[in-house]
Amino acid sequence: MRRVMLAVAALTIPVSVTTVGLVGLAAPAGASAPLSCTKVTGNASGNVTLKGCGGGLGKGSGPASALATTGTITWKGHKKGTTTVSITSITTPVVSRCAKGSTEEDATGTVTADTSGKVTVGSAVAGDVCVSASGNISLVKHTVATL
Repeated sequence: MRRVMLAVAALTIPVSVTTVGLVGLAAPAGASAPLSCTKVTGNASGNVTLKGCGGGLGKGSGPASALATTGTITWKGHKKGTTTVSITSITTPVVSRCAKGSTEEDATGTVTADTSGKVTVGSAVAGDVCVSASGNISLVKHTVATL
């Protein structure tokens, strides 16, 4: 089952599995390019942390339970502020890219608010994460989360 988290952390992501994911899609015409984060970690029953995020955002975090639906990421890098995301779809692919015993969950949505000045409201959010049996969350290898 899905438990919700990061969706990002503000994202975030309890019965058996929780999801948090942000992997970016193209931003609206005229908007800046999507920002990416190279690492997503956390636990479905706690917080999710995004690291290596561009645009001076650096590191952000939020409750996993909130990010599976609508949640806010609080940025702690050079550019402080918050970004709120609304996750509209979480899918579990038939062929998982995660280690045995973990479940892949792919999330998509949109940015609904931002006070950092670096994330475009209305831009797409996407992320593919692995959720272990104990609820640990990590980004699928060789992917990034985008918003």
